[in-house]
Amino acid sequence: MMEESEMNLTERYRQIESVTKYSNYYLGRCYTWLSTPITELAARMGMHPNAMTLISLVLGLAACGLFLVGDRTFLVIGAVVLYLSYVLDWCDGQLARFTGKMSPFGGWLDQMCDRIKEFAFVSTLAVGAFKLYGDVTVFYWAMGSLFVLFLLEYYGQMNRAIPESQAAQETAAAVAPASPQMGRPTDGRKKIVIDFSIDEQYAVVCLLIVLAGAKGTLIGVTLIGLLFAVYKPLLAWLRYFRTN
Repeated sequence: MMEESEMNLTERYRQIESVTKYSNYYLGRCYTWLSTPITELAARMGMHPNAMTLISLVLGLAACGLFLVGDRTFLVIGAVVLYLSYVLDWCDGQLARFTGKMSPFGGWLDQMCDRIKEFAFVSTLAVGAFKLYGDVTVFYWAMGSLFVLFLLEYYGQMNRAIPESQAAQETAAAVAPASPQMGRPTDGRKKIVIDFSIDEQYAVVCLLIVLAGAKGTLIGVTLIGLLFAVYKPLLAWLRYFRTN
């Protein structure tokens, strides 16, 4: 009986994995090793994906409360809590696709909660650093961070509106499998896309908080974000013009 139960659990993990959307497969595994069992448990409990989104928001705001203190110990603890918040951000999408409870409102709620968390962690990192060191320049870096984070999100939304050529659409249709493959990303390939998307942003933020402190995090996010704010639209339009 125990072996059968373990097999059923493994199969449910594989099913959740098969509907998981990755932009960067290997980076995504830094989150899904924990999000997948949480999603499986949430599905058995009958939890709604929107509830998972709101729990993620609460955890993210709790991390921001720790950032306000400014002390390094609280920063490290806050980074761990922020990481857990983003793990749950993976869970809501996994849970929605696994249970078939996807909705336009759920997508909107997820986007709004992400933007709230971004504003909150950037602003609280700046306030905490200012309280500790009295360095007013942290607010300039905070404004820079917010600018590039929201700009990159806007780029991502607009990039999806750029039409693909007929040849590109036919190629994508030819390589895409007819159904999801268990235990693999939904397109059957282990993709590696480096574009400083939200997955990469949270990974960078959590690492920089631990390694470089609050101000170093804001500087790092601003500079990396500016680099990709130039790179992403250029790449998108070059790709479009080459295929048309």
